Parts: sequence; structure tokens; C-alpha cells
Amino acid sequence: MADAAAPKPENSKFSFSIWPPSQRIRDAVIVRLSETLSSSDSILSNSNLYQSVPADEASSAARVIEDQAFSAADVSSVADGDVDGKIETLSVYAKEISKRALEMLKSRAAQATTEEVPSVN
Repeated sequence: MADAAAPKPENSKFSFSIWPPSQRIRDAVIVRLSETLSSSDSILSNSNLYQSVPADEASSAARVIEDQAFSAADVSSVADGDVDGKIETLSVYAKEISKRALEMLKSRAAQATTEEVPSVN
């Protein structure tokens, strides 16, 4: 028998927001991205295509990348109750983070390559 004195929740529906991510989630994304960029054990650096990034540079780059990806995922176009639209926006956000991180690593690799080639004068 249930306790009649126990308070009932006013809203028994469970809900969470797919988009936008909370600041806590965004901060966790930044930390994880920074760790991935700076780790010599990440899949990016183990591929021998890219070198790991110094931790301070990785942290700064991760913040910029996450912020740009968040801005690129156009939140204003998603209606409040449009779950499919929010999932698509979250997908755009994740893809933008990956794309921008790879672009940054490719740029660093190209820069390192040009610095290694001696100029002929």
C-alpha cells in the first residue's frame, strides 16, 4: 500500500533537452577535445598523419572549435518542440567539431612541413 502522505511530483513526465547542450556538457566537450588534440595516444596522433598539440594550444583551440561549432549549429531555426530538428542540430554541432579539429590539425601539419623544407635562394 502506497503512503498517502508522500508528496506526488507535480509533473511526472521525464524530460531532457537534446539541444542546446548545457554549459556543463559544452565544458566537457572542450575538455575531451583538448585531451584528444594533445594526447600522443589519440587516434589522430597514432595515425602518423598528425602530431599531438601542446596542451596549452590544444585547450585554446578546443575552446575556439567548440564555440564555432556551437554557432554553426543554427539554433534559431529549431522550433521548441521539434525533437527531430534538435537531433539534427546536435548532429551538425558534432560534425562541425570534428571537421574543425581536423582542419586545425591539417593546417598545423602543412605548416610544419613547409617549415622543414629549406628555402632555395
